Amino acid sequence: MAENGWAVLDCDEIARQVVAPGERGLKRLVAGFGPAIVMADGTLDRGRLRQMMLETPDVKHQLDRILHPLIEERMKVLMDIELTETSHRVAAVEVPLLFESGLDGNFDLNIAVVGQHDRLVSRISQRDQVSEHKAESLLALQMDQQEKSRRADYTIINNRGVAQLFELVDKLMDKIEKE
Repeated sequence: MAENGWAVLDCDEIARQVVAPGERGLKRLVAGFGPAIVMADGTLDRGRLRQMMLETPDVKHQLDRILHPLIEERMKVLMDIELTETSHRVAAVEVPLLFESGLDGNFDLNIAVVGQHDRLVSRISQRDQVSEHKAESLLALQMDQQEKSRRADYTIINNRGVAQLFELVDKLMDKIEKE
């Protein structure tokens, strides 16, 4: 999308920003979960927090209540900057937990990128460097793929490689720009 002239924001990156040392997000997480979630260098211990989420279901809800408003606030500021202070006409925002976070109402349209269950488990396992069993548990915390597709305006099925994904995205962008 960026290669085709759209501004692209990544909420995973924004989430990392709001929990950086000294940021409100990290301070609120420490207040909610204790100092054990911070590593010696002052950064968030993501592995420990991930383990807490898997062991205690309410931890994810508490984490979401703390971080989602901060992520949404920063996302809106960055989106406004991209659309008013640059030459971009369109902004696309990657939101991994779009519907779960309730952020879908912020956008003119929503695109779900879904995939086969076993591929998703494998990708999570590789990305987070966790066992497939833990990846399965992390995936279970998310909304079902069919429900995401049902709620989205458009769905991209990502079961192959990057080249096919880019091709599907290009086709969808052409369709959206024509509409």
